[in-house]
Amino acid sequence: MNSPKPNTFDPVNARELCAASAEAYNTALTADHSADTKVEQTGIWSDATDTHVLITRRDDDLTVAFRGTADLRNWLTDLDCEFIRVGNCRFHRGFYEAMKAVEPDLSAALGEAYGARLWVTGHSLGGALAMLWALWAVRNGYQIAGVYTFGQPRAGDAAFSQIYDCKLKPWTWRSIHAEDIVPRVPWLLGHYRHAGHEVFYASSTPEWPVVDRPFWTRLPSEARGLARELCQGKLALLADHHVSRYLALFPDSRESNCVPHS
Repeated sequence: MNSPKPNTFDPVNARELCAASAEAYNTALTADHSADTKVEQTGIWSDATDTHVLITRRDDDLTVAFRGTADLRNWLTDLDCEFIRVGNCRFHRGFYEAMKAVEPDLSAALGEAYGARLWVTGHSLGGALAMLWALWAVRNGYQIAGVYTFGQPRAGDAAFSQIYDCKLKPWTWRSIHAEDIVPRVPWLLGHYRHAGHEVFYASSTPEWPVVDRPFWTRLPSEARGLARELCQGKLALLADHHVSRYLALFPDSRESNCVPHS
Protein backbone atom coordinates (compact mmCIF):
# COMPACT_ATOMS: atom_id res chain seq x y z
CA MET A 1 0.00 0.00 0.00
CA ASN A 2 1.20 3.50 -0.77
CA SER A 3 1.38 6.02 2.05
CA PRO A 4 -1.91 7.91 2.36
CA LYS A 5 -2.17 11.59 1.52
CA PRO A 6 -5.17 13.61 2.67
CA ASN A 7 -7.66 14.52 -0.06
CA THR A 8 -5.69 12.48 -2.62
CA PHE A 9 -7.23 9.43 -4.29
CA ASP A 10 -4.67 6.70 -5.00
CA PRO A 11 -5.85 4.15 -7.63
CA VAL A 12 -3.13 1.67 -6.59
CA ASN A 13 -4.43 1.62 -3.03
CA ALA A 14 -7.95 1.45 -4.44
CA ARG A 15 -7.12 -1.70 -6.38
CA GLU A 16 -5.51 -3.41 -3.38
CA LEU A 17 -8.44 -2.55 -1.15
CA CYS A 18 -10.96 -3.55 -3.80
CA ALA A 19 -9.17 -6.91 -4.01
CA ALA A 20 -9.46 -7.20 -0.21
CA SER A 21 -13.18 -6.45 -0.49
CA ALA A 22 -13.51 -9.23 -3.08
CA GLU A 23 -11.54 -11.61 -0.87
CA ALA A 24 -13.95 -10.98 2.00
CA TYR A 25 -16.64 -12.83 0.02
CA ASN A 26 -14.60 -16.04 0.35
CA THR A 27 -16.17 -17.50 3.49
CA ALA A 28 -13.80 -20.46 3.45
CA LEU A 29 -10.86 -18.06 3.64
CA THR A 30 -12.39 -16.00 6.43
CA ALA A 31 -12.64 -19.14 8.56
CA ASP A 32 -8.92 -19.91 8.39
CA HIS A 33 -5.62 -18.10 8.49
CA SER A 34 -3.87 -17.44 5.21
CA ALA A 35 -1.33 -19.96 3.93
CA ASP A 36 1.00 -17.06 3.09
CA THR A 37 3.34 -16.78 6.07
CA LYS A 38 3.90 -13.07 5.34
CA VAL A 39 0.20 -12.35 5.63
CA GLU A 40 -1.90 -12.81 8.76
CA GLN A 41 -5.63 -13.15 8.20
CA THR A 42 -8.48 -13.45 10.66
CA GLY A 43 -12.17 -13.86 9.93
CA ILE A 44 -15.00 -12.51 12.07
CA TRP A 45 -18.64 -13.20 11.38
CA SER A 46 -22.10 -12.94 12.88
CA ASP A 47 -24.60 -15.57 11.81
CA ALA A 48 -27.44 -13.48 13.27
CA THR A 49 -26.90 -10.65 10.78
CA ASP A 50 -24.88 -12.55 8.14
CA THR A 51 -22.01 -10.09 8.59
CA HIS A 52 -18.47 -11.17 7.68
CA VAL A 53 -15.24 -9.21 8.21
CA LEU A 54 -11.78 -10.15 6.96
CA ILE A 55 -8.80 -8.69 8.84
CA THR A 56 -5.50 -8.83 6.97
CA ARG A 57 -2.12 -7.75 8.30
CA ARG A 58 0.70 -7.40 5.77
CA ASP A 59 3.88 -5.58 6.84
CA ASP A 60 2.74 -2.27 8.36
CA ASP A 61 -0.73 -2.35 6.82
CA LEU A 62 -3.82 -3.63 8.64
CA THR A 63 -6.91 -3.96 6.47
CA VAL A 64 -10.47 -4.42 7.71
CA ALA A 65 -12.67 -5.60 4.82
CA PHE A 66 -16.43 -5.92 5.28
CA ARG A 67 -18.19 -8.41 3.03
CA GLY A 68 -21.19 -7.31 1.03
CA THR A 69 -24.45 -9.20 1.13
CA ALA A 70 -24.50 -12.75 -0.18
CA ASP A 71 -28.06 -12.21 -1.40
CA LEU A 72 -28.23 -8.78 -3.00
CA ARG A 73 -31.27 -9.80 -5.07
CA ASN A 74 -33.39 -10.31 -1.94
CA TRP A 75 -31.97 -7.16 -0.33
CA LEU A 76 -32.96 -4.99 -3.28
CA THR A 77 -36.40 -6.59 -3.42
CA ASP A 78 -37.15 -6.20 0.30
CA LEU A 79 -35.09 -3.11 1.13
CA ASP A 80 -35.88 -1.92 4.65
CA CYS A 81 -35.13 1.81 4.83
CA GLU A 82 -36.16 2.26 8.45
CA PHE A 83 -33.88 4.62 10.38
CA ILE A 84 -32.45 4.07 13.83
CA ARG A 85 -31.44 7.17 15.80
CA VAL A 86 -28.08 7.15 17.58
CA GLY A 87 -27.24 10.49 19.17
CA ASN A 88 -27.84 13.24 16.62
CA CYS A 89 -27.61 10.88 13.64
CA ARG A 90 -29.97 8.48 11.96
CA PHE A 91 -28.58 5.33 10.36
CA HIS A 92 -30.05 2.62 8.19
CA ARG A 93 -31.26 0.20 10.88
CA GLY A 94 -30.11 -2.97 9.12
CA PHE A 95 -26.64 -1.59 8.37
CA TYR A 96 -26.14 -0.27 11.89
CA GLU A 97 -27.25 -3.51 13.56
CA ALA A 98 -24.99 -5.54 11.25
CA MET A 99 -22.00 -3.37 12.15
CA LYS A 100 -22.71 -3.53 15.87
CA ALA A 101 -23.03 -7.33 15.70
CA VAL A 102 -19.32 -7.69 14.86
CA GLU A 103 -17.92 -4.59 16.58
CA PRO A 104 -16.95 -6.26 19.91
CA ASP A 105 -15.11 -9.16 18.24
CA LEU A 106 -13.51 -6.79 15.74
CA SER A 107 -12.25 -4.52 18.51
CA ALA A 108 -10.84 -7.51 20.39
CA ALA A 109 -9.07 -8.79 17.27
CA LEU A 110 -7.53 -5.41 16.45
CA GLY A 111 -6.51 -4.44 19.96
CA GLU A 112 -5.01 -0.96 19.73
CA ALA A 113 -3.66 -1.62 16.19
CA TYR A 114 -0.36 -0.27 17.44
CA GLY A 115 2.25 0.45 14.76
CA ALA A 116 -0.05 -0.36 11.84
CA ARG A 117 -1.71 1.73 9.17
CA LEU A 118 -5.40 0.91 9.46
CA TRP A 119 -7.37 0.69 6.21
CA VAL A 120 -11.13 0.09 6.05
CA THR A 121 -12.89 -1.16 2.94
CA GLY A 122 -15.92 -2.96 1.57
CA HIS A 123 -17.98 -3.53 -1.57
CA SER A 124 -21.74 -3.04 -1.78
CA LEU A 125 -23.34 -3.33 1.68
CA GLY A 126 -19.84 -3.99 2.98
CA GLY A 127 -18.96 -0.43 1.97
CA ALA A 128 -21.80 0.95 4.08
CA LEU A 129 -20.66 -1.14 7.06
CA ALA A 130 -17.07 -0.01 6.49
CA MET A 131 -18.11 3.63 6.66
CA LEU A 132 -20.21 3.13 9.80
CA TRP A 133 -17.42 1.23 11.54
CA ALA A 134 -14.77 3.76 10.49
CA LEU A 135 -16.76 6.55 12.16
CA TRP A 136 -17.14 4.43 15.31
CA ALA A 137 -13.41 3.59 15.23
CA VAL A 138 -12.16 7.17 14.92
CA ARG A 139 -14.48 8.22 17.73
CA ASN A 140 -12.91 5.49 19.87
CA GLY A 141 -9.31 6.49 19.31
CA TYR A 142 -8.27 4.52 16.22
CA GLN A 143 -6.18 6.29 13.58
CA ILE A 144 -7.58 5.59 10.10
CA ALA A 145 -5.18 5.65 7.13
CA GLY A 146 -7.94 5.40 4.56
CA VAL A 147 -11.51 4.29 3.85
CA TYR A 148 -12.13 3.00 0.32
CA THR A 149 -15.56 1.68 -0.65
CA PHE A 150 -16.93 0.34 -3.92
CA GLY A 151 -20.53 0.43 -5.14
CA GLN A 152 -21.68 1.54 -1.69
CA PRO A 153 -25.31 2.38 -0.86
CA ARG A 154 -26.15 5.32 1.38
CA ALA A 155 -25.82 4.52 5.10
CA GLY A 156 -27.35 7.44 7.00
CA ASP A 157 -28.97 10.85 6.98
CA ALA A 158 -27.57 14.34 6.42
CA ALA A 159 -26.44 14.66 10.05
CA PHE A 160 -24.45 11.44 9.72
CA SER A 161 -22.91 12.70 6.46
CA GLN A 162 -21.85 15.99 8.06
CA ILE A 163 -20.32 14.36 11.14
CA TYR A 164 -18.57 11.72 9.05
CA ASP A 165 -17.10 14.30 6.67
CA CYS A 166 -15.87 16.39 9.58
CA LYS A 167 -13.93 13.40 10.92
CA LEU A 168 -12.93 11.36 7.88
CA LYS A 169 -13.65 12.98 4.51
CA PRO A 170 -9.95 13.68 3.69
CA TRP A 171 -9.29 9.93 3.98
CA THR A 172 -12.49 8.51 2.46
CA TRP A 173 -12.98 7.54 -1.20
CA ARG A 174 -16.29 6.15 -2.41
CA SER A 175 -15.85 4.68 -5.91
CA ILE A 176 -18.92 4.26 -8.11
CA HIS A 177 -19.60 3.84 -11.81
CA ALA A 178 -22.61 5.12 -13.72
CA GLU A 179 -23.91 1.67 -14.68
CA ASP A 180 -24.28 0.55 -11.04
CA ILE A 181 -27.70 1.11 -9.45
CA VAL A 182 -26.77 0.28 -5.84
CA PRO A 183 -25.09 3.65 -4.99
CA ARG A 184 -28.45 5.29 -5.73
CA VAL A 185 -30.20 3.40 -2.88
CA PRO A 186 -31.71 3.97 -0.38
CA TRP A 187 -33.26 6.83 -2.27
CA LEU A 188 -32.60 10.51 -1.62
CA LEU A 189 -36.31 11.01 -0.97
CA GLY A 190 -35.87 8.79 2.07
CA HIS A 191 -33.51 11.44 3.53
CA TYR A 192 -30.40 9.28 3.03
CA ARG A 193 -27.17 11.03 2.05
CA HIS A 194 -23.71 9.92 0.92
CA ALA A 195 -20.49 10.89 2.74
CA GLY A 196 -16.79 11.07 1.84
CA HIS A 197 -15.24 11.95 -1.50
CA GLU A 198 -17.02 10.51 -4.52
CA VAL A 199 -14.82 8.93 -7.23
CA PHE A 200 -17.05 8.67 -10.30
CA TYR A 201 -16.42 6.59 -13.42
CA ALA A 202 -18.71 7.26 -16.38
CA SER A 203 -18.78 3.53 -17.21
CA SER A 204 -17.58 0.20 -15.85
CA THR A 205 -14.42 0.26 -18.00
CA PRO A 206 -11.08 1.79 -16.95
CA GLU A 207 -10.84 5.53 -17.50
CA TRP A 208 -9.87 8.70 -15.64
CA PRO A 209 -12.36 9.31 -12.81
CA VAL A 210 -14.06 12.52 -11.76
CA VAL A 211 -13.69 13.33 -8.05
CA ASP A 212 -16.57 15.14 -6.33
CA ARG A 213 -18.34 16.10 -9.53
CA PRO A 214 -20.78 19.03 -9.21
CA PHE A 215 -24.40 18.10 -8.72
CA TRP A 216 -25.55 19.30 -12.14
CA THR A 217 -23.02 17.09 -13.92
CA ARG A 218 -24.61 14.03 -12.30
CA LEU A 219 -27.99 14.57 -13.92
CA PRO A 220 -27.30 12.95 -17.34
CA SER A 221 -25.89 9.73 -15.85
CA GLU A 222 -28.63 9.64 -13.19
CA ALA A 223 -31.28 10.03 -15.90
CA ARG A 224 -29.73 7.26 -18.01
CA GLY A 225 -29.54 5.01 -14.96
CA LEU A 226 -33.16 5.64 -14.06
CA ALA A 227 -34.24 4.93 -17.63
CA ARG A 228 -32.34 1.61 -17.61
CA GLU A 229 -33.97 0.63 -14.33
CA LEU A 230 -37.46 1.49 -15.59
CA CYS A 231 -36.92 -0.43 -18.83
CA GLN A 232 -35.11 -3.49 -17.47
CA GLY A 233 -35.86 -3.53 -13.76
CA LYS A 234 -33.37 -3.25 -10.90
CA LEU A 235 -32.77 -6.97 -10.61
CA ALA A 236 -31.79 -7.27 -14.27
CA LEU A 237 -28.88 -4.86 -13.70
CA LEU A 238 -27.12 -6.62 -10.83
CA ALA A 239 -24.21 -7.78 -13.02
CA ASP A 240 -23.12 -4.13 -13.29
CA HIS A 241 -22.68 -4.07 -9.52
CA HIS A 242 -20.41 -7.11 -9.22
CA VAL A 243 -17.10 -6.54 -7.44
CA SER A 244 -15.21 -7.72 -10.54
CA ARG A 245 -16.51 -4.66 -12.42
CA TYR A 246 -14.87 -2.44 -9.81
CA LEU A 247 -11.60 -4.36 -9.83
CA ALA A 248 -11.39 -3.72 -13.58
CA LEU A 249 -11.39 0.05 -12.99
CA PHE A 250 -8.02 0.19 -11.24
CA PRO A 251 -4.50 -0.32 -12.60
CA ASP A 252 -2.69 -3.58 -11.85
CA SER A 253 0.57 -1.75 -11.27
CA ARG A 254 2.68 -0.09 -8.60
CA GLU A 255 2.64 3.02 -10.81
CA SER A 256 0.23 5.47 -9.22
CA ASN A 257 -1.48 8.39 -10.91
CA CYS A 258 -2.94 10.01 -7.82
CA VAL A 259 -5.94 12.30 -8.13
CA PRO A 260 -5.59 15.24 -5.72
CA HIS A 261 -8.60 17.11 -4.45
CA SER A 262 -8.82 20.05 -2.07
